[in-house]
Amino acid sequence: MQRFLNLIVKYGVYLLVFLLPLFFLPFSFEAFEFNKQYLLFFLSTLAFFAWLAKMIVCDKEIRFRSSPLDYFVLGFMVLAILSTVFSVDTSSSLYGFYGRFSDGLISFLSMGILYFLITNNTGTGEDKKTLKIGGILKAILWSSGLIVLFSYFSIFGVFAKLGQWLSLPALIQQSTFNTVTGSLEGLSVFLAVIICLLVGMMASSKSISKIKNFGYWLLLLGSLGLMVIIDFTASWIILLAALVSFVVLSLWKRIFKENVNKLLVPVSLSLISVLCIVLNPMNLILSEDSSLSNLPKEQVLSQEMSWDVSFKASIDSVKNGFLGSGLGTFHHDFAKYKPIEINNSWLWQIRFDRPGSYFAEILATMGFLGLLAYVALIGIFLVIGGLLLKGIKDISETYPFQIPLLLVFLALLASQFVYYQNTTLGFIFWLVLGLSMVSWKKPVKERVKTFNEFPELSLIFSTIVIIFGIAILAVYFFAVKFYLADVNYSKAIGLLGEQRVEYLTSAIKLNPYSARYHSAISLTYLYEALQEMQKATEEQNTAQIQTLVAQSIEEAKTTSILQKNQVASWENLGVVYREIILLAQGAADWGIDSFKNALKYEPTNPVLYTEIGKLYAAKGEIESAKEFFKKAKEMKSDYAEATIQMALLLESEDILDQAITELEELVIGNPLNVDARFQLGRLYFNNNQKEEAIEQFKIVILLVPDHSNANYSLGIAYAAQNEIELAIAQFEKVLELNPGNQDVMQKINDLKGEEEE
Repeated sequence: MQRFLNLIVKYGVYLLVFLLPLFFLPFSFEAFEFNKQYLLFFLSTLAFFAWLAKMIVCDKEIRFRSSPLDYFVLGFMVLAILSTVFSVDTSSSLYGFYGRFSDGLISFLSMGILYFLITNNTGTGEDKKTLKIGGILKAILWSSGLIVLFSYFSIFGVFAKLGQWLSLPALIQQSTFNTVTGSLEGLSVFLAVIICLLVGMMASSKSISKIKNFGYWLLLLGSLGLMVIIDFTASWIILLAALVSFVVLSLWKRIFKENVNKLLVPVSLSLISVLCIVLNPMNLILSEDSSLSNLPKEQVLSQEMSWDVSFKASIDSVKNGFLGSGLGTFHHDFAKYKPIEINNSWLWQIRFDRPGSYFAEILATMGFLGLLAYVALIGIFLVIGGLLLKGIKDISETYPFQIPLLLVFLALLASQFVYYQNTTLGFIFWLVLGLSMVSWKKPVKERVKTFNEFPELSLIFSTIVIIFGIAILAVYFFAVKFYLADVNYSKAIGLLGEQRVEYLTSAIKLNPYSARYHSAISLTYLYEALQEMQKATEEQNTAQIQTLVAQSIEEAKTTSILQKNQVASWENLGVVYREIILLAQGAADWGIDSFKNALKYEPTNPVLYTEIGKLYAAKGEIESAKEFFKKAKEMKSDYAEATIQMALLLESEDILDQAITELEELVIGNPLNVDARFQLGRLYFNNNQKEEAIEQFKIVILLVPDHSNANYSLGIAYAAQNEIELAIAQFEKVLELNPGNQDVMQKINDLKGEEEE
C-alpha cells in the first residue's frame, strides 16, 4: 500500500510538471486554461491525498518540513480565501472568470497544495525522498522542448498543411497555436523563463556531458529564435531584467570567481535583449507583407491603465482596501473604473478581464493587504536566497538547484510586473518556490509526530483522511459534471435552432450555476422568437412566440441573479427587453431599468447610454432620449450610433437642417460608416436634396454592394429624378436580393409602364 501511494505522489507530480505546459483539449469552449486548470486540480489533489494517506494510514506519523517561507505562503492563501468570501462575484472568485479561468480560488489553492507537496516530498538527490529536484527540472525542459517544436510547426504552417490530410482541429492549424497559452505573447514570456533556467543550469554545472550540453544549446537557441519571431517587448524586458540581476549578483558575491567565463552566456543574452528592445529585428529583416511579420498580436492592457484601474478599485471602499473586489474579478474592476479616455482608442469596446501586470491585479482583487502579503512573501524568499548564496565557495556544490531556481524566480518576478499571470506561469512560480525551499536545506526543519504511543490519534487522523478522500471524490464528481457542461456549451456554439437549445439545456442541467450558459440560451430563445415573428402573419405561431419570449426573459433574469454585479448580465437582460418591446407592455421600462443597472457597473460605456436613449425614444419621451444620447456623446464624442439616433430624433421633430448637419459631421469623421451615410442620404432626399441623396446611396452601395435598403432608396431617388432605366435597374437588384417581394415587383411594373408611355 505504501509503495502504491508513493507511486501516486511521484508520477502524479512528474506528470503534472511535464504535461501542464503541454496540455490542452479542443472539447471545451476554451481549450487551454480551462483544461490546464482541471489537470492541475486533479493531479495535485490526488497526489496530496496519497501523501497524507501514506503518512497517517501507513507510516502512523505526521512528518512535515517547514521553513519561514511557509508562514507567508499560508498567510497569502488565507487572504485569498477571505477575498473570495467577500467577493463581488463569488462564481468568478471560485472558478476564475469565464474564458480566463486561471484567476480563481480553486486554481490558487491547487498551486498552494503543489507547493507543500513539493516541499515535503522532494529531495536534492542525497536524501531518500519520492521526488528529485533534478528530475522535476528535467521534466520541465523536456516539456519545453516539445513546446518549442510544436510552436515552430504552427508558425511556419506545418500543422496547417498536415490538417488538410489528417483533419486536425482548426485550433491546431492556427499560426498562433502553442500549448502554453492562447497567445504568442504568453509563449514568449514562458520562453524567457525557460532560457533563464537553461542559463542557470549551464552556469551552475561543473561539467556537462556533450549530449546534455547539445540539448541545452538546442533548446536555448530554439527558444531564442521564437522570441525573435514573436518580438514581444515585455518578454525581452523580462529576460534582460533577470539576467542583469543574475550577473550583478554573481559579481557582487563572486560566485564564479573560479570560472568567470560562465557569465559570457548571460551577458551575451542581455546584449541581445537590449538590441531586440531597441531595434525590433523582425521589422528590419522581413517585409511588411511577410506572414511572420503579420502574426496576430494579443491586446494587453497598458501598465498605466492597469494600475489606474487597480488603484481606483482598491480605494473604492474599506473592504476593497483590505481584501479587494475578490479573486478573479478584474473584469468587474475594469468595467467600473476604466477611464473615459479609453473610449478614444480603438480598444474601447474590449472588456479586459486581466491587467498588464500581476501585481496590479493583486492590488485590485486582493487589496492593499493582499499586495503587502505578496510583497512580503517575495521579500522573505529573496532575503533567504541571498543569505544562502553568501557562503558559496564552490558553485558545483549548489548544482543544479539554487542558481537555476533563483534565476527562474527572478524572471517570473519580472514577468509579474509587465504581464498577467496565466496557469503555466503561476504553476512554475509556485513550483519554484517549493523547489527553492528544498534546495535551501539550512532554514528548513523537519517535524515528526508519531502515533505509536497514541493509537487514538491515529484513529482520529485516519478518519479525517477518509473524510477528506470522500470530499475529494465528491468534488471530482461535480468537476466532471461541470466539464461535460462546458463541452455541451462548446458544441452549441455555431449551431441554431433545436440543436443549439438541446446542447445549452444539457449544459445548464449539468452546471446550473454558470451565468454564461443561461445568457446564451436566453439569447437563443430570443432569436428563435424573432425568427418566428418574421414569418407572414398567417404563418406565425403566436403561442410559440409567447413561450419563447417568456423563456428568454426567465433565463436572462437568472443570469442577472447569478452574477448581479456583472455588467454583461444586466446588459443581456436589457437586450431581451429591447427586442420584445412590441410584444410585451412595459418592456421598454424594464429594459431601461436593466441598462441603468448595467451603467452602475460600467459608467463610461456610451453603448449603454445609447440603448437607454433608444428605449426612451420608443416610449415617445424625446427629451429623456436626447439627454442620454448627449451623455453617450460625452463618453465618446465620435460614437456614430448616438449621433445617428440624435439625428433621427431631430428628424421626428422636423428639424431636418440640424439633423443633416449632425450626420454630415459624423460622415466627415467616419467616412466608411455605412449606416451614417444611408441615413444622411435619406434625410437629403426628404429635404429635397436629391442629387446629394443619390451620391450618398451610391457610396453606400460601393461599400456594401448587397445593401438592399440603399439599392431601394437609390431606385426611389432615380425615379424622383425621372431616370426610369436607372431606377428599374436598382429595383431589379433589390428583387435579386429579396426574391418575391411584391412591393418591389409592383414598382418595377409601374416604372416599365411609365417607360412605355
